[in-house]
Amino acid sequence: MSPWGWTPERTLGIWRYGAVWMRPFAAAIPWLTVMLLLLMLYLVSGTFTAAKGTLFDMPSSGLSEGEATGLVALAMPRAHETLVFFDDSRYVLDDAASVRAFGEHLAERVARSESKTLLVLADRRIHGGDLMDIAAVAKNGGVAKVLFAQKRTEVSE
Repeated sequence: MSPWGWTPERTLGIWRYGAVWMRPFAAAIPWLTVMLLLLMLYLVSGTFTAAKGTLFDMPSSGLSEGEATGLVALAMPRAHETLVFFDDSRYVLDDAASVRAFGEHLAERVARSESKTLLVLADRRIHGGDLMDIAAVAKNGGVAKVLFAQKRTEVSE
């Protein structure tokens, strides 16, 4: 009892409502909410990142062996032409002057390179004839092997 003759009432604040066994859970709800919000942000954060680039759909095959190479060409189809990218340069397979320039640039790089292997990353929409044209230009440029890349379907350890 206080010197004034009365005892102050002890209230439970917002926790005075509900069953007694529920009060510890009710006290933990704000912390659980924060943890769930952080978990959702972590899970969703990877889906919102966007990288600049071009959609490139490589064909899949049953082969899994490969060879390391420093010469890489990228072949992509466009509306009525096939583009080949090599050493930050673009070449059009339907243009004879562009194919000749591609062959000269490739021959120059093959002469400076230890590896005489060209890796061609070709979209699956590329026609077989265009791939053969790339292989012919590569052979004329001094390339010993022409490798065509594939899409990896499973991760090997």
